[in-house]
Amino acid sequence: MTKSALSRTLRRALPGGVEALAALAALVLVVLPVLDLVFARVFYHGIGPAGALIDHSLVVLAFMAAATASRHGSHLSLSGSIVDADEGREPGTGLAARQGLPRPSTLRNVLALCASCLARATEAAISTMYFWASLSLVFVGFDVAARVWIIPTRVFAGAIPLGFLFMAIHALGRPGKIQGVAAMAGILIGSVLAGSAIANLLGTMGLHSAPLAAGFSGFSDLSTRLLSEGRLILSFLLIVAGVAGAPLFAVLGGVALVLLGGTGRFLEIAPSEAYALLRGSSVASLPLFAIAGFILAESGAGRRLVAVFRELFGFLPGGEAIAAVLVCAFFTTFTGANGVTIIALGGLLAGILVESGCASPGFARGLVASSGAIGLLLPPSAAVILYGINAQYIYGEGSRVDITELFKGSLVPGLLLVLAMSAAGVYEALRRGVKPRRFEAKAALRVLKPALPELLTPVLAMGLYFTGTAGLTEIGAVTVLYLVLVETVFTKGLDVPGLYRAFRRSLPIIGGTLAILAVARGLSFYLIDADIPNLFTNWVKATATSPFLFLLFLNLALLVVGCMMDIFSAILVAAPLVIPLGAAFGLDPIHLGVVFILNLCIGFLTPPVGMSLFLAGYAFKQPLSRIIKETFPFLLVQLAVLILVTYVPSLTTFLLKK
Repeated sequence: MTKSALSRTLRRALPGGVEALAALAALVLVVLPVLDLVFARVFYHGIGPAGALIDHSLVVLAFMAAATASRHGSHLSLSGSIVDADEGREPGTGLAARQGLPRPSTLRNVLALCASCLARATEAAISTMYFWASLSLVFVGFDVAARVWIIPTRVFAGAIPLGFLFMAIHALGRPGKIQGVAAMAGILIGSVLAGSAIANLLGTMGLHSAPLAAGFSGFSDLSTRLLSEGRLILSFLLIVAGVAGAPLFAVLGGVALVLLGGTGRFLEIAPSEAYALLRGSSVASLPLFAIAGFILAESGAGRRLVAVFRELFGFLPGGEAIAAVLVCAFFTTFTGANGVTIIALGGLLAGILVESGCASPGFARGLVASSGAIGLLLPPSAAVILYGINAQYIYGEGSRVDITELFKGSLVPGLLLVLAMSAAGVYEALRRGVKPRRFEAKAALRVLKPALPELLTPVLAMGLYFTGTAGLTEIGAVTVLYLVLVETVFTKGLDVPGLYRAFRRSLPIIGGTLAILAVARGLSFYLIDADIPNLFTNWVKATATSPFLFLLFLNLALLVVGCMMDIFSAILVAAPLVIPLGAAFGLDPIHLGVVFILNLCIGFLTPPVGMSLFLAGYAFKQPLSRIIKETFPFLLVQLAVLILVTYVPSLTTFLLKK
């Protein structure tokens, strides 16, 4: 077999195997929690190994999905990359040409090529470092006899190095010869910098002869010295690479490895923390709700929900705008990604607003783009779940930060955001003199009937959660199975191939999100271990002399963080710094959490690099400058809500247990 034929065979075989492993892990995540819940309720005793199998299946799904995201080049970056799994290409490709913008000059082409090479080399280098560190962890950190049910724990943990290996291979194999050379250089650099982990790995294999031991020691010392003496330069290069378009997982994970290795700690700590995070309670609910959201999107539920909300609110001026806002909130609540809502439904919703006459094209685009993230405050939002998990890790056992309490605290601010955006739509309709339609009960019932099972989805999830009937993971699994039943039997919007297509489309989002969560946990560990939160707290206390000033500075800082990073990595990186500060100023931890998440939601819309702005530019095929202009009034509306929630804490605390 020739080299090119072998390469083609690998490119075909790897994705199929990765998707098969991801599908098997997802199947376990969906079916086993439901069976365990039924056994616990009917027989008063759950399935013994269910919890461990669910946790470890999530580890497999996370890293196989991350490998899929690498194959499509769809890991989140500062440019807000998002991809359609069926197309296998980034939507931003050739965007300037499609919009009729001037072609870049030769100098700009060269700079763009250099940035692309740096980004690809960084992705390959950090993936390689994590491969060696996690492979060493598998052999050094897990007992051979340890098992999950009848399966050795090492088999599940082996998904971590396997996923990073595939990520490095995909970074090498994506189009672009020069970028491919840069990726190969990155793999070599990553292997050198991971020398201490490689030495630990080889040392566990019984290679203890004197010459080999000396060689291992020298290799390990070289990598440690490079990380120690060059950690500032390497950290700066990683930040530059992030600006150049490197995936956020590579930037955050790379900084974590450089800081850990540069201060004499084992590189294996980073994948160990990732493993611990993914096995934490409730984390499995994040991909489950994402899958549920994609099932809704793939089944055409968006059109049915729009029809329902138009009929229910059409008698009001701006009823179509209210419908658009509600549909955006509904979808983002489940998918956990504002980009999915904007990409999948943006054109449909904006078209309806213009067609109804209640908005100009610019106003319609601005409203839809600005509503893409407002569902992240409403249950069962992945952002609220993740903040709760992270806050419990930072505060420690016995903390007041319960996820149920966080959902109660975020409910009113989330509804305020929905009402404010709806009010903006109503105001525009009144200004344009749009006459509302008559409410027709028969028409409303006609469109409500096919969409009712889908509308009951959040009611089912919240009912199970707030009554204490099931935990978040079980609720996520029940939601997926419920929607599978609804979409295949009642609405008949999907068949089996359609279900699998929805799952495939969810993989890049799941992989991109969980990869960031996994590597950012290592950075959180370093920050806490180095006592940086306390040092930062003391500095801020000396600068901000009152809770009022602290909250003002916090809002400004988090808006910047929110426009530079996705919400999940921002929670894991910024929360360890912010939470101790809130405690030092005597702020209620639930109120602080809601303000934190609300800031990051608005950060998606903050110029010049808010992620929603880039995604709206792609969805509506408009220049970024125009999108910024069209969304700016809505940014002001959301900032007004932020100020109200920040300085009236009773809006977040009056539903809480006393």
